[in-house]
Order: sequence, then structure tokens, then C-alpha cells
Amino acid sequence: MQLMPSLQVKQKQSLVMTPQLQQAIKLLQMTNLDIAAFLQEQALENPFIEFDGSEDVPALSDTASSDTASSDLPAAEADAPLATTADDTTLDRDMSEGAAIADDPTAHADVENRYESASLDYGREQRGVPADTDWDALANLAETGPESLVEFVLRQIDLTIFEARDRVVAYALAEALEPSGWLGRPLQDIADVCGCDVAEVERVLETVQRLEPEGVFARDLAECLRIQARERDILDPVMIVVLDNLDVLANGDLQQLARRASAETEDIAAALRLIREMNPKPGEAYEAAPLRVHAPDVVVSAGPDGWIVDLNRSTLPSLTINETYAAAVTNGRRNKAGEAASQFAADSLGSARWLRRALDQRNSTTLKIAGEVVRRQADFLNEGLSALKPLALKDVAEAVGMHESTVSRVTSGLLLSTPKGCFPLKSLFSVSLATDEGDSKAAAAVRNMIEAIVAAEPAGKPYSDDAIASMVSDKGVKLARRTVAKYRDMLKIPSSSERRRRARLEMAV
Repeated sequence: MQLMPSLQVKQKQSLVMTPQLQQAIKLLQMTNLDIAAFLQEQALENPFIEFDGSEDVPALSDTASSDTASSDLPAAEADAPLATTADDTTLDRDMSEGAAIADDPTAHADVENRYESASLDYGREQRGVPADTDWDALANLAETGPESLVEFVLRQIDLTIFEARDRVVAYALAEALEPSGWLGRPLQDIADVCGCDVAEVERVLETVQRLEPEGVFARDLAECLRIQARERDILDPVMIVVLDNLDVLANGDLQQLARRASAETEDIAAALRLIREMNPKPGEAYEAAPLRVHAPDVVVSAGPDGWIVDLNRSTLPSLTINETYAAAVTNGRRNKAGEAASQFAADSLGSARWLRRALDQRNSTTLKIAGEVVRRQADFLNEGLSALKPLALKDVAEAVGMHESTVSRVTSGLLLSTPKGCFPLKSLFSVSLATDEGDSKAAAAVRNMIEAIVAAEPAGKPYSDDAIASMVSDKGVKLARRTVAKYRDMLKIPSSSERRRRARLEMAV
């Protein structure tokens, strides 16, 4: 059989993910604040996009110029659109080429209020700083973030340790700090890096352990608490015994600690109260991540005939198109720069119009899905979490006539503001559990039921998982013990033995 090359004409259908379609899918997953940041970027790249965000504050110069123009012009002239004339184009070209200022007879009138660029660059290159570097101390101070734990410790080392050899070891110890404030490397490794023996590292370690925050450079929990007790002058014999027997303290056996310390149980309880005032991870305050602001995307309010669902207009940005520029492109005006500039203008206009349609579609889709979710969970808004109904993505998708993946994208990151508080829209979806009556109950409502049972249990006599499962079954929901254990872990509720131990410690204190 001989193989020969040939040409064939075929027709076939295929799904192509164009850049516009990919961008539309990303818009569905964005919150209002994410869209505001996205449109700000687009407005910088596309001259036809005019971004109006609620959080966006215009520049002072632009505001002042607009206010002055509006107040000085008559109403008819102030509202009239700005026309692009030949004189304007010539002036813009001259400004860009630097000719306008040079030819302007009034440009040199106010000499005292003019600043030369050479005077602003004074002293940069002499000190080895590039001329284009921002050396404004106040600006740099404002841009720097909060001081980290290592930076705070290094600053103290420079002020307290003056011996060069000891400072090198102290620097190595500081670089080995973990975010918790504990020492994250063995002393032998630090000694090998610094080229000294372990005894010298231990001597420097005793010095840096007196730095702030209290408990820094500890190697374990007992040492961290011991350092803080020493700095607070409460490291008495009873405290030493308690810190040396933290495993016994974890079991809540205060009587055994009292026997080992040759003290009364009240003395052990007093030491325990002091330990609770200490910080087991002193470095976490310096390594805390900045809090991200979360604003609700959908607002639900009570109306005369039910619940009213609307988008949060205070954070939802709006996109408009500069119609003056759009009319110039539509009417076939050609820029003197050539066809490349004209093609860029046409592409930018098309992209701006498509983005506006995609944003309108995203808002419409979000409102439709949120409205359907609120309609199905109206009992939750009226009565609380116990009335939450089972709800799946498929149910909402069928009701609004969309694909299940679209509903998942829209609800993944949106925040819902209701009279009951703010909730992720995704949290209103819950799997169903069978009841004795034959209907179903939301798993989230069952978890709320378990949490209420644990909160009401008698002190010192916590319920076991079997007992909780029996109580939930008495309320009509069939639940196994392992399901109770799973939901308890999800709620971060400790086991019955751990709750009993904590209650014993609470009563002792």
C-alpha cells in the first residue's frame, strides 16, 4: 500500500476558548473589589474606558480643574461636549515636543515658583544613589510595612551586643528564628556556621534570650514559659516544678504536681493562672499577615412582600465609554500617525464595548443566582441557622437555566449581607440528611444542633459522641457516632475527654 499526500476539505465544530471568553469566566469569579482593581488596570491600557469606582478618589489637580471649569462657564457651555479641533491637536503636539512652553511669553514670568529638575536631583549621585531613585525619606517610611520579628531582634542586638564575635553568633541565632519566636535550628548547626563551639553559642543564647519580646529564642514550650517567668520575677520553686512537668499539667492532675512541688493545690492553681497570662508563641504578633478587607457583594434587605436582593452598589464599579472618542473612530476619522494607530483605536473601542457587555452580564447572572438562593433559603433568614434547608448547586442551576459550573463560579467568592450578618454565598448550600418524617435536613443545621448540645452540656460531665448522636436522633435526624465525630472536628470541638480535662482545670483555677 502506497502512502500519498493529499488535500481534503472538512467541516467540524470545536469549542475554542477565546481570550474574551476566558476573561468573561474570570469576571464571574471576581468580587466587587476584585472587579474594581481589574477595571483600574484596564482603564490605564484602554483610552476609551472611563472607570467610575466608589472607592476611587480623583487626583486633586483633576478635581480642582473640573470644579473651576464648571463654576466659571455658563450652564450651556459647561455641559457641552469638548470638540477635538486642529488647534487642540497642534497644541498637544507642541506640548509633547516641548515647544509650547518655550514659545509662551508668560512661561518665564513667575521665576520663584519654578523648580529645575537639577535641584531636585542634588545629592543623589554624590552619595552613590542613582538619579532616578526615590530617596524621599518620608515616602520610603510610609511605603515600608510593619517591622518583622527578625528586624526587631536585630535592632536590639546592635544596641546590646558590642563584641564582634558575639554579634556574629547573635545574627546567626536571629536568622534561625521561626515565626513563632522559637529557635528553629540546633545549636550545633549554628556553631558550625559561625566556626565556634557550642558552649560559645549557648553563652550568646543566654544573652539574646533577654531581648524582647519575652520568650524569644526559646527551644521548646517549657523554656519559652520559663524565660517569661524569669523576666517577670515569678520563677519560684513551685513554678519551676510546674514547668518541668507540663505533661502532668496537660492531664489536669494538680494533686500530683502539688506532691512533686511539696506544695498545696492552691499554689499549683495560682501558678497555672500566671502561666495562662504568658504567650507561648511570642513572635506571632510580628509575623501577622495584613488583614484583607472583605466587603459584601450582594445585599439582602427585608421588604413589604418578602426579601429584596440587590448588588452592593457602594462597592460595585461602573464602566462607561468615552463617546467622543468612540464617535471619532466610528465616523472613520484617521489619525495622522497612520493605519496602525487607527487599528489600535478600533481594537480598543471593540474591547471596551465587549468588556462593558461582559460586566453587565456578570452582574445580571450574579443577581439572578443570588436571588434564587435567597428565595430557597428564606426560612434561614427568618428563623436562623436551624431552618437552613438542603440546597445543591444543581437545584439552583436548573431553576435559573444555567450550567452547574456557572453557579459554582459565581457563588465561590461572593459575600452576602443579610440582617442575620454577613455570610459567604457558598455557605447557604448544604447536603441533606434524612429525618424520621421522611423529609431532609441540611447538614449545616445539624452541625448547629450539635454545637448547641455541647454548649449546654453540664460542666465537668461532657457528652460522648454516642450520647450526642442519640440526642440528635431524638430530634428526628438519623446520625451515626462517626458522623458526630466528623462534624465535631469540623466545628473544632475537642473530644469529651479533652473537654473534661479542660473543665477540671477551669474548676481548679
